[in-house]
Amino acid sequence: MTYLAMHGLGMDMGDIERFANHYQPKLVPFSPSTTTVDAEGWQRHLGQRQSYAALLQFFDSEIAAGGWRAIVARYLPTMFSGWVKDAFHPIIRLGYGIEFEAPSEIAAGLAYLAITGDDPKLEGIARRPSTDSQGVSYLEFLQAARNPAFSCGPFNARYAKILERADLRPAMRSRNAALKELSRACLDVFHSTHDFFALHLVTCSHAFRVCAPWAGSNADCLFSVGIGAAYLAIGAPEFSPVAPSAHTMLPEKLAAAVDEHDIKLAYSCSAQSCAFGDPDYDRVAASYLEPRL
Repeated sequence: MTYLAMHGLGMDMGDIERFANHYQPKLVPFSPSTTTVDAEGWQRHLGQRQSYAALLQFFDSEIAAGGWRAIVARYLPTMFSGWVKDAFHPIIRLGYGIEFEAPSEIAAGLAYLAITGDDPKLEGIARRPSTDSQGVSYLEFLQAARNPAFSCGPFNARYAKILERADLRPAMRSRNAALKELSRACLDVFHSTHDFFALHLVTCSHAFRVCAPWAGSNADCLFSVGIGAAYLAIGAPEFSPVAPSAHTMLPEKLAAAVDEHDIKLAYSCSAQSCAFGDPDYDRVAASYLEPRL
């Protein structure tokens, strides 16, 4: 993902190779699968982390035979309700694959989503009556549901607790409005807090936008309740809109970055800025990254 982000930011192969040489020792190879997955039985492997290698082989074969667009459209809606699990990392992986039309990354993202599993509970919440936020933003509306228990422990445990205890409702917005407004709210939360997990609200909203065309008819509701749950998981912090700033991104500085999250944040902000015509994404990334580079 980071190599693709660097490419998307316009860095040359020398910069990418230097980063790769630094990063590759962190990677752990996995053993080839001795299990076979087929189109009739693949759903039996949902939520089974030991099935990753077999699912990766399966989705590689499916994409080679049917093309990535058809395969994403066929399989993604079945498991998309699990998009929040593992702090959004499966959907972020898939988003990079689709953004750059990289079949191997798409297969890896689909396999990762499959082993984290679908989420019938979030699916059910997404079908509840919508919330009328009465003139305030959806995330500000959720601040009344703040609970210290929601921000303690591993992310998946926090997330499960929120789904059990919080009265989450979808935002009352059309798909395009929900995506744009909530993505911008995620940016505001990150800018106000510089919280590490809030950084993932920015990168996941970018990935969701990329994947949404293949995600099924209820994607907008899944987006709002998923973002709402994640916002509660970081303590539902107060936030303010990004103030006007002269900050601009300095892509050449990123060649010195050694943290993959910094690079992916920069790319997500650049992509969202272009998609929404909102230069504040680039300004927020610059104000966060410049002191770190």
